[in-house]
Amino acid sequence: MASGLRGRLGRRATTPGSAAASGPVGAPGSTTEPEFASGDGSDAAPSTSSSGDTRAAVPEPRAADGDPPGPGGEPPATGSGGVGVGRTASAGRAARSGQAASAGRVAKAGRVASGGRAAGPVPSGRGSGVRLRAAQAGLAVLLALVWVPVVVLTTARSTVLSADFYSQSLTEADAYDRIYTEVLPDPAVDSLLSGLPIDSSLVTANLRTVLPPSTVEEMTDEQIRRIVGYLSAKQDDLAFTVDLTPIFGNVSGLANRYIAGELGSGSSYQVESVTDFTRAILTAIDEIMAGRPPADLPTMQLSAQDTDRVVDAVLGRLPAADRDEMAGPLRADLRSGDVAGALALVGPLLFQGDEQAIGEMRSHLTDGAVLDLGVRLSDLRDEPAISAVSRLHDVSAALDGLTVALLALVGLIGVAIIGLAARRGRSRVRALAAAVITAGAAAGLFGVAMRILLPNPLLALDKPGGPLPPGAGAVLADFSRHAYGDIEADYLRIVGWTLLVGLVVVGAAVFRRVSARWSRVGRRRRLAGGLVVTIPVMIAVTWVAFPGAAATGRELCNGQAQLCAKRYDEVTYLATHNAMANSEDRFLGPTQDPSLVHQLDLGVRALLLDVHHWTTPEQVDAVLATLPPTTRAAIEPLTRNARSARPGLWLCHDMCQLGALDLVEELGKVGDWMARNPSEVVTFIIQDGVPASEIAGAVAQAGLSRLVVTPPADDGSWPTLREMVDSGRRLAVFTESQDLPGTFLRSFYRYASDTPFSVDSADKLVGCARNRGEAGSELLLLNNWVTDAAPSRQAALVANNADRILDRAHSCEAEQGRRPTFVAVDFVNIGDAQLAVDRLNGAS
Repeated sequence: MASGLRGRLGRRATTPGSAAASGPVGAPGSTTEPEFASGDGSDAAPSTSSSGDTRAAVPEPRAADGDPPGPGGEPPATGSGGVGVGRTASAGRAARSGQAASAGRVAKAGRVASGGRAAGPVPSGRGSGVRLRAAQAGLAVLLALVWVPVVVLTTARSTVLSADFYSQSLTEADAYDRIYTEVLPDPAVDSLLSGLPIDSSLVTANLRTVLPPSTVEEMTDEQIRRIVGYLSAKQDDLAFTVDLTPIFGNVSGLANRYIAGELGSGSSYQVESVTDFTRAILTAIDEIMAGRPPADLPTMQLSAQDTDRVVDAVLGRLPAADRDEMAGPLRADLRSGDVAGALALVGPLLFQGDEQAIGEMRSHLTDGAVLDLGVRLSDLRDEPAISAVSRLHDVSAALDGLTVALLALVGLIGVAIIGLAARRGRSRVRALAAAVITAGAAAGLFGVAMRILLPNPLLALDKPGGPLPPGAGAVLADFSRHAYGDIEADYLRIVGWTLLVGLVVVGAAVFRRVSARWSRVGRRRRLAGGLVVTIPVMIAVTWVAFPGAAATGRELCNGQAQLCAKRYDEVTYLATHNAMANSEDRFLGPTQDPSLVHQLDLGVRALLLDVHHWTTPEQVDAVLATLPPTTRAAIEPLTRNARSARPGLWLCHDMCQLGALDLVEELGKVGDWMARNPSEVVTFIIQDGVPASEIAGAVAQAGLSRLVVTPPADDGSWPTLREMVDSGRRLAVFTESQDLPGTFLRSFYRYASDTPFSVDSADKLVGCARNRGEAGSELLLLNNWVTDAAPSRQAALVANNADRILDRAHSCEAEQGRRPTFVAVDFVNIGDAQLAVDRLNGAS
């Protein structure tokens, strides 16, 4: 039995696991002691013998039944003779070898687990470890508490204390254009203007011409910069003033435009000397500078030398920067005897608008341009809203210093967290990353709480019964939505970056650990794992970058695929009444706001245009005689002494002196738009005040001959939109009065009928009675605008309502047996007429 036991003990001693567990780590006599780390990072105390030697605890082998222990409590002898001794020596060597290998693996594993960094000094004792953990957690909470105000202050600096923030929010809300499409059309605003001596529609219709959105934006930005300057403590007080310089510039620009048009071929008189001619020219220039077109002009045949004398005298009146540029054209006009042309050339450079009216206004302004309302913000400190603004002004001066101090404190807390992690023997990087994630999460929770506790107070302006007119309240409420959204976005952006930094650091540490494990895996396994990850990612990226083929422009017709199979006369088109008379092109009395091309951008596909020769004085007098007295009094000064006679064809309404566009030039712009939009079908319906042959010539001159479609014969049918797009013949041109058989230019009422257009109230825009054209015509024009003293934004807001248009369209089906082909409106950018047209075309 003893021999069997000794054999079994010998075999146990030679197993690596047993040797590692029972043998000493170092060689005998070694001065290096092994380190053992406990599971919680504290040091484990090594076994110590009575002689002071430090040894690892070695389990004693159990004696077999019947074997007595050796002397001194030692285990029984493992054998006798040479055999036993040899086995014992062999077992000892194997044990030492196993212990050394195990120690190497433990040390290597320790280096991997600690990221390859040597462990620093670790305090002993569970109580000390708990205190350090508590201190580290406290520092993480402190970092979060300090980081929240940093995020708040940084967000405030980039939003409420930045002028760009307000300007961007106003732009995102489309506030400047909505002044004319929602605020001015509001009936409440109309009642505010009811006390003026002229029709309020004249004011609201023309205000955009004198005060376009760009000017309003410029003036608003100036006020924003001044207010933000006060909030940022860059100014001690805020005076409420308005710089009217942009308005003066617009008034002068309009006057320059129309005064040049009135310098035409009026009456003339002959002079005998160059001196008299020069004096008369300078007198005419004085009249132009005063805003009064000269009643008559001198004439004289000038020699080259005489021409130079007159040119020098005229150039002396011009700004020095313009003299070289104007000398040549001015000399050519005077040498050829075109005095009116010469004055029209220099007139806009000399005339600076209605100097009498502007001068009177400037006399009441500070520095001749600034309107001082006489109010300072310091005078209103007792108002609750103003007191809050004043408090922000008072603390703004210290915000920068406070932010810097908080950032410095954040840095110190981060250093302390790193130091504590090192003392605990933990990863310093992961400890700091965990604190950063905690701070980001705390800032996010604080932002959510503030969003709940501080709702947007301006949203109430958009509700019924608000303190402002509904149009103005809607614009301000929308502005506040964008402003609040931008504040939230900036705040969350900082929070997101905070969390991202912490998560990236943690992810990097995890990746490093995984990489260390993967380094021990075979190459094939790593390659297979990489492919498993890479292939799905590449498929996803390819799917996003190259999605399935969408419908191309050629597969659509007027923006909708289902319209391609319909004939031209089966589709409904949004049309604009007097499309050329728009405020963007500075017409007085505009019926539209956008230019022709911009109307097409909005979805308009039929343009109602008026083509005329330049208006003669007799025609001007005839038009003025038809206007109401108040309207005539407002317009007559702009047309007084209008004796110009410009050649060519013009897009103008009633009087070209109130606004005109060159026909060929505008047709060319429409042609360029159609080239950029090859699947769109467009229609012109022209009120022809000139011979049809001249209109046809202008179409050819503008390069549109390749686009026009010839209407079908009486027994023929219209092509489908797909056929028109494929053939390139996708521009239909009609005239109201004339007809050129065998050409593309045919009379509109040969193919169409329309509804009454002399309607003086939006409430009367009902039904679908036939006005011009034959019953049962292929095309139907629904005139859906109000005719009054001036085009009315308020009426357009009602008339362009989608439900009202749909009701009229259904009436057309009942009364005329078909839906309207064209729905013509004023101020197409007001209301939702496009929605009605889309529904009539079957769009959901």
